[in-house]
Amino acid sequence: MFHTNRGLSMAVSYNKLWNLVRQNKMKKGDLARAAEISNYWMSKLNHDEPVQMEVMLRLCKVFHCDIGDLMEVIEEE
Repeated sequence: MFHTNRGLSMAVSYNKLWNLVRQNKMKKGDLARAAEISNYWMSKLNHDEPVQMEVMLRLCKVFHCDIGDLMEVIEEE
């Protein structure tokens, strides 16, 4: 979970990403290599933590999809 500068609490979920990984019969290591992202960013993804836009764009390129196909932003009260 993270807090915006306006005091909103938000969380991200990468469940959609992991579903795509499974559907494509990939392992997380395969994904990291295909997207050329480091273990640092993979760890953040594994823990549903925000990542840089460049990471999301690399993942979109791997799956030929939009960011919304990989993640959800959840507003918490």
